[in-house]
Amino acid sequence: MASSSNDPFIIAAFISGSQQGTLTADEQEKLDAWIAASDENRQLWMELNNPEIQQQNVRAMGRFDETAGLERFLSNKPVKSNVHRMRVLHTWKWAAAVLVLALGVSTYFLLTHRTQNADRFGGKLAQQDIPPGKNGAILTLADGTQLVLDSLGEGKIATQNGTQISLNNNELKYDATAATDGVAHNTITTPKGRQYHVILPDGTEVWLNAASSIQYPVAFKGRERRVKISGEVYLEVAAKSWQPFIIETDQMKLEVLGTSFNVNTYDDEKTIRTTLLTGAVKITPMHAAQPKVLVPGQTAVLSKPDASEGATLTITETPDPDKIIAWKNGLFNFDGMDLYSVMRQLERWYNIDIQYVGKPENVIFKGKMHRNTNLSDVLKVLETMDVNLELKGNILYVK
Repeated sequence: MASSSNDPFIIAAFISGSQQGTLTADEQEKLDAWIAASDENRQLWMELNNPEIQQQNVRAMGRFDETAGLERFLSNKPVKSNVHRMRVLHTWKWAAAVLVLALGVSTYFLLTHRTQNADRFGGKLAQQDIPPGKNGAILTLADGTQLVLDSLGEGKIATQNGTQISLNNNELKYDATAATDGVAHNTITTPKGRQYHVILPDGTEVWLNAASSIQYPVAFKGRERRVKISGEVYLEVAAKSWQPFIIETDQMKLEVLGTSFNVNTYDDEKTIRTTLLTGAVKITPMHAAQPKVLVPGQTAVLSKPDASEGATLTITETPDPDKIIAWKNGLFNFDGMDLYSVMRQLERWYNIDIQYVGKPENVIFKGKMHRNTNLSDVLKVLETMDVNLELKGNILYVK
C-alpha cells in the first residue's frame, strides 16, 4: 500500500484542499514535503496552479466524463477525453488530474462571475510583471531610529528599557523579563506590499496586513495593556484578566481580556469592521454611538462620521469568519466582493496605483487565490469576468 506521502489520490486531495484554502497545518506540511521531493512534483504543482492551464481544464470540464475516466483509470484502461496539455508522464499524474477535475477544483480556483463569458480575455496587460507582497516591516524605536526588518539577520536587534528585541524566522519577539521602569514605545509599520507577524511583550500575537501599523510599549506595566493600530490587524490576545488589553484607533476603542479578532480600519474603506473569532470584545466608538459587546461569529460595523451625521455602530452575523482572515492565512478571498473592494486589496498587496477609466461595471466576484501569485496571473483571471484591465508601469487602469 502506498504511503500517504506518495499515494496519488491523497496528494491530489491535498492539492484540492490547498487551492480551496482548507488544508490543516499537518496536511500543508505533507504537501510541502511532496512538492520538495522532486523536480517532477514541483512541475506538476506549478502546472495545476497555472491560471492558463486552469482555464483549459475549465473549458474541458463540459467534455470530460469524470466517472468513466476514473473507472478506466482504476481498471488500467486508457482515458479518452478532450483535455489538452495535460501531460501524462506517470500514473500518479493521471490520478491527480482526474481527481482534481472531478472535484471541480479548476472551476473553484478560477474566480467565477455571474455571466458565462469565461473565455474573454479583454484588455491589454503589459509584458512586465509585479511580484506579490512578502514579509517585511519597519520598526521605529523609542528614540526615532528606524530598522528595516526584512533586511536584518536573525538574533537580537535592539534593547529598549531592558526589553530584548529579537528576530527569529522573520518574526519579531519581545522579552520583557528584565524590563526596567519607565515607558518606551515602539511602532511597527508595514508599507504596501508587506505583511508582518510580531509577538508583543505579553505574548499577544499580532499579524499586520499591508499598509498597517501598531504602536505599543516595550513592556506592559500597570493595570492595562494599551496599543494603537491602523490599517488591518489580526490579534490573538494573551489572556490576563487582571490586565485588560485596550486597542485604540482614530474612531473607536476596543477592550478585550483574551481573544482573537480582526480589525479593518483602513482610511480608504467606508466603515471600520471588527470581526470576533473567540472570546469577547467591548467596542466604544469615539463619536456618539453607544458601546456594544461582540460575541464570536459577529462583526461590528462602525460608520465613519461626516459633517451631516455622526457615527453608527451595528452588529452583524459572520457566517464565515475564515473569509475575513484569509489574508492572514495567505489567501485572497473574493467571495461576494465588488470590483472596487478587490482593487483596493490588490493596490495594497502589490503596491500599485489603481486608476478607473470612466465608470466600470461594479461586478461581483467569487473565489479564492493564493496571495503569493504574481500580479499578471491574478489579472488574467480577473479579465475572464467582464473586467478590462491594462497595466502600465506601476499603474493599473480599470475600464
